[in-house]
Amino acid sequence: MPDLSQSLQELYGFSTFRGPQREIVEHHLSGESALVLMATGDGKSLCYQLPGFVGDGLTIVVSPLIALMDDQVAALHKRNLPATCIHSMLTREEREQRLQSVLDGKIKLLYVTPERFRVGDFLQTMQKLGVQRLAVDEAHCLSQWGHDFRPDYQRLGEVRKLLGNVPCLALTATATPQVQEDIRAVLGLEDARLFHTGISRDNLFLSVHDALTDQDKIDRLADVLRRTGGPAIVYCALIKDLRYLESELQRRDFWPMVYHGDLSAHERRTQQAKFQERDDALMLATNAFGMGVDKADIRAIIHWQIPRTLEAYYQEVGRAGRDGQGAFCELLYREEDLVIQRNFTEWANPTAEFARDLVDHMVSLGDRLHAADVEQLRLTFLHKNRRDGRVDTVLRLLRSAGCTTGDAGLDLQLVREPDADEIATWLPDDKRQNDLMGLLKMVRYANQPECRKKTIHHHFGFDDLQAGCGSCDICTNTHDWQDAHMPKAKPLIRGREPSKKQPQPNQQPPQNTKPPESVPESDPTHGLTRGDWLDIAGIGLCCIVRVHRHGNNARVDVERASDLKPRSIDLRRRRWKRLQQ
Repeated sequence: MPDLSQSLQELYGFSTFRGPQREIVEHHLSGESALVLMATGDGKSLCYQLPGFVGDGLTIVVSPLIALMDDQVAALHKRNLPATCIHSMLTREEREQRLQSVLDGKIKLLYVTPERFRVGDFLQTMQKLGVQRLAVDEAHCLSQWGHDFRPDYQRLGEVRKLLGNVPCLALTATATPQVQEDIRAVLGLEDARLFHTGISRDNLFLSVHDALTDQDKIDRLADVLRRTGGPAIVYCALIKDLRYLESELQRRDFWPMVYHGDLSAHERRTQQAKFQERDDALMLATNAFGMGVDKADIRAIIHWQIPRTLEAYYQEVGRAGRDGQGAFCELLYREEDLVIQRNFTEWANPTAEFARDLVDHMVSLGDRLHAADVEQLRLTFLHKNRRDGRVDTVLRLLRSAGCTTGDAGLDLQLVREPDADEIATWLPDDKRQNDLMGLLKMVRYANQPECRKKTIHHHFGFDDLQAGCGSCDICTNTHDWQDAHMPKAKPLIRGREPSKKQPQPNQQPPQNTKPPESVPESDPTHGLTRGDWLDIAGIGLCCIVRVHRHGNNARVDVERASDLKPRSIDLRRRRWKRLQQ
């Protein structure tokens, strides 16, 4: 076995292992499998990366998100480590080039999503190549009782068998005893060793604010942001709430970024990159801003509505304080918000009857099915809300089971009809009830006068907190804990002044300017140049990136100070004011 301490220093620049990392690495290098339950921020990735780089052959890492894979590979490339990823967002040429690098033996760590094993002859190619190790990250995704269920994860047990039952590491931060059993059963890890570091995060303060109105919630939110400072994430269940909060926080001189699933892939990546770079970033997000967020200095996590499960809640608050310093996590609880999460629970759990009706409809479309997009299918079956995900869930299940090929709206085909018994195995009757019980546990967490961390630990199968934790609003005074454990608060993207860490225009904007004046009648761009600051009505403070001077063109390219979003503006059609330096 290689000198692991030396390898750790040479490859990562670390002098010591954390917790059970060395033991896990040694165990895996000896050809053994394991289930690894490790708190967020404790270094799960190193447990499979290091064996992959110092051991023989290829290690495949299964990850749920393309963005997560890209970020991990980019971080490894900065260390000149031989890793790559193959996914659907790459061009065909890029995928072929990366696969060839794998076949040539230039790559030690290959990241893929679970869906990759259904694409073409990828699995057969990996069989011929001879994979040495398999790592399944965010392994809770393979359990239908987990909070981020992905049907294709359940095929990984079959994939592992076809790869020769290679040594496997299954890793997650949030798995109840029931989910642990599912992970073991699906991946064939019944006898595999369990490594469990516990879930204790003493540097996180957990608090619940019982709000009467949305105004009460926004006032409390602004107060928390002012007191904590530093990077923060505010989680909302609905996109409309993100827009409401953006407007309300701007009224209070905060200028947040926004992230949700309706943004394009490029917009999501841009917003995430900005959040990672800034030391004063404030992000308003749905749970789409989830796995893969790895920013060490997040000082506050605030939930605008109650999450659906304790697992989802604890994974989201676990993104705070990964630098070891204190972080504040608050749930803004309002009973009326339960309706939202009950609806999401209903929409996440299609009945077997619903699935059968959808399949029958797909059959009735015949040759027209290949042109039917998801939106058309949704409109046929959904009557409540566009966020109803039942059609999408059934389509994912059909694809995972091999009943369909292609993509909706392009080349979707139904190659076989599942029978009633098969559908029933996908959608057990007690799944909806289980999810509703998960929401009920979340409500009890918010309302009961018991140590919040003790409740969470018990939920995950731990009884290690007999007394109070000393780091929740039940066990100690909130302000006293903050004064003792939180770093000094920094201002959060206020006054429209760009963060010192974000990409800077050539000049700083002047202060105390007057409101925008009327557009000049002559050439509006006369005298304007790159780096000038304009206050543009309806947009706000912007910095000029480029001035277009062709004929009577009065257009400028600018970046808005609040979010650095590029815009092209015709100054003849706007009221604006050049700010004097």
